[in-house]
Formats: sequence, structure tokens, C-alpha cells
Amino acid sequence: MRFSTLLSSLALVATSLAATDEQDTTSLQASLQTTTSIKIASGCSFKDTFTATAQSDLDKIAGCEAVQGDIVITGDLGSASIANVKAIYGDLQIFNATNLEFFAADAITTITGSLKLHGLTVLSTLSFGSLNNVGAINWVTLPNLVETGLTQVTDCNSIYISDTMLSDLNGINPSNVEIFNINNNFNLASISSNIQTVSNALSIGFNGDDTIVEFEDLVWANNLTFYSVASISMPNLVAINKSAGFFESSVQELNFPLVDLIGSDLTIENNNYLSYIDFSNVTAIGGGLVIVNNTDLTSIDNVDKIKTVQGAVVLKGDFDNCTMSSLKTVRGAFDLETSGYADCDPFKKLSKNGGIQGEFKCKAKSKPSSSTSKSSSTDSESSTKTKDSTSTSSSDDDSNSSSATNTVSSISSTSKGGAASLKNTSIFGTMAAILLSLL
Repeated sequence: MRFSTLLSSLALVATSLAATDEQDTTSLQASLQTTTSIKIASGCSFKDTFTATAQSDLDKIAGCEAVQGDIVITGDLGSASIANVKAIYGDLQIFNATNLEFFAADAITTITGSLKLHGLTVLSTLSFGSLNNVGAINWVTLPNLVETGLTQVTDCNSIYISDTMLSDLNGINPSNVEIFNINNNFNLASISSNIQTVSNALSIGFNGDDTIVEFEDLVWANNLTFYSVASISMPNLVAINKSAGFFESSVQELNFPLVDLIGSDLTIENNNYLSYIDFSNVTAIGGGLVIVNNTDLTSIDNVDKIKTVQGAVVLKGDFDNCTMSSLKTVRGAFDLETSGYADCDPFKKLSKNGGIQGEFKCKAKSKPSSSTSKSSSTDSESSTKTKDSTSTSSSDDDSNSSSATNTVSSISSTSKGGAASLKNTSIFGTMAAILLSLL
């Protein structure tokens, strides 16, 4: 069961991740629209990339207050700095400088393109004391960088930080971003931001073992993806325009009481400590709904306002309760499987009435009836035992494939066998009573 569930969940997530990867690439080329305007002096504009392999190369632009064009720093430098330059109308890229331990550019306030740092394996000190505006922050493989070196970045389109030793994200405080992707930073214990909107994707995964995620001001986002986090706080989130996924985390609660619409998939999978979810205001899901293999989740009930699911519904685990009383339409398949108790009848009825348009499956234990006669404590106890012995049931749509039909037939036979057993028991008791009276 776990393998098939994983395949279905991966299929739902693949589209979201593919879109994110594509946008990460394009965002690196995005230009920041800024009001900063500093006159570019003669000799400070470059049609071709300005490449520096030594400090003496960087000293050549020290007389420029602003530079037009891309700057690339590479080669065998131990330390490097850019002096006096306040604005770069282009990219600043540092890569393959494997001996670079220190870099500073404290006068720069604006980089309209990307601040791209890649493969700087010994870089331990970074200083951008005045940087306010930058098109994209793209930092990958900086295994000795512990602090950002930023103090006041308030305008940034895209933030991608991976494989660093950062302990926090201090100095990165934009209000609106296209992409916020923080992954594989194993020293990062908390991720906190004042971001209000994410127009493409917010993705956080595989950072510190107990990473706390706090986006107290976030109002809406297009895509949300979380892997391996300890807690998530987004108390003001009202809209998820596309997908939301929560995977392999130690979160105990997922509280999203203000969200009323999820534009694509909602996936909650393999969160072993998750015991409570609240999507109580969501009325529609534009993709699939997958809630599977969350060990401590015993009830799926705070999804009760959902009326339509445009994709499939897959609910699997050990829960004892699942209610979706407002559900009217499921465009895809419906698959509920639990080792606990759940009432399949409402879902079966919805399927037979055409509300569930794909393949239907519901397998759960049936709760003992509360209407059992109490005329005799012995009779009541016997009845309860009989019901418990036949409590596992499955409800399937009559129009399913032959394999599903066989399952229905098998379960139907079991139910009939239980009914026959009760009937035979009753007849035997009657005959015994008659024989006793004759004796």
C-alpha cells in the first residue's frame, strides 16, 4: 500500500516541483525594477561581462559610482572587495573561486540582476552592509558561510539558498517575492520572514532537524512545499492559489483556518507526529486531495466544508474518523483505506449518485451500532462480539473494474457468511429450547 501511495503522491507533486525548477532558472535572469538612478561615468559601462581574477581587476572599477553590465569574479583569490560602487545594473557573480575566504562590497545598495555565489567552498565572511535592492539571491554550495553578511535587503524577487552553514537568514526581509526556496542548510534551526506574498513558490526542505518555520505576515502564496520541518506558523494565510504539500516532517499540527481555496493539489504525507489538521474553511480544491501515512493522525474532520475536488481523493492511514459532509463532487478517483473505524456509507452513496466520477474504493472497520438491544446483558455481550468479529468492511462502486468487483464479491460473501452465522445460531438456539421443553 505504501508503494502505490508514494507513486500517487509523487505524481501529484511532480507538476509543482517542475514549475518551481523552471521558475528558479528564469528568475535568475530577472531584472529588479528600482527607482535608484546613479549616473554611469565613462568607462563604467561594459557590453561584455567584466571578469575579475585578481583584486587588481576589481580596483579598476573603484572609480565608478555605478556600473552598467555584469561582473564575474573567479579564479585564485584569497580575499576580494569592491570599493565605492553603489549600484550594479546587471549581475554580480562569484563562482569557482575555491580559495576565496572573504568578500566585501559594503557600498553597494542596488544590484538589478542576480547576486549569484556558487561553489565557494572556503568562503566564511561575506559583507554587503548597504545592500537594499537585489533582483535575485542565488547561493549554492557555501559550506563555510555561517552568516549572510546582509543587513537590510527589503526588495528582492527571488531567494534561493542551498547547501550553506547559515544559522539564520538575518538581513533578508522583502515583503513580496516570486520564489523563496531554502534547502539543505543543516545549521538552520529557524526560518522566519516578513514576506507577505509569494507569487510563484515557497519551498523549504531538509534544513536543520528541528527547523521552525514562521511566516507571520504571509497572506497568499501560489505554491507551498515543506519537507522535514518541525513546525509551521502562517496564521494570516488566506489563499493558496496553486498547490500545498507537507512531507516527511515532525510537525504536530497544520493550522490553516483562514484558507478558503486551494487552487491545485493538497498533499499531506508521511508526517509521523502529525495529530491535527485544520483546513476547516476550505470549500474547493482545484487538484487532488492526498492525506496518507500520517501515523498519529486519528481523525480527518477539519476538511468538512470541502464541496468539490477536481482531482482524486486518496485518504490512507490509521484514523478512526473521516467526515466530509459537504462533499458533492470528486472529478477523479476516491480511495479511502484505514485500519481504524470510518463510515463508508456517505461516500458510497455519493459515488452511486455520480458525485464521484472516478473509481471508488472505501475500506474501513464499521463502528458497532448504538441501537443494540439491552434486554439481556448476556445477549448484548454476545451480539457485540459477533459484530466485532465481522466489523471490517469495504464499500466499492458497482461499476468498478473486474478486480474491484471481485473484492466487492469477496467482502459481500463475508458479510453474507456473517449474516448466515447469526441466522444459524438463532435457529440452533430455538431447536435447543424446543428439545429442552420436550425433555
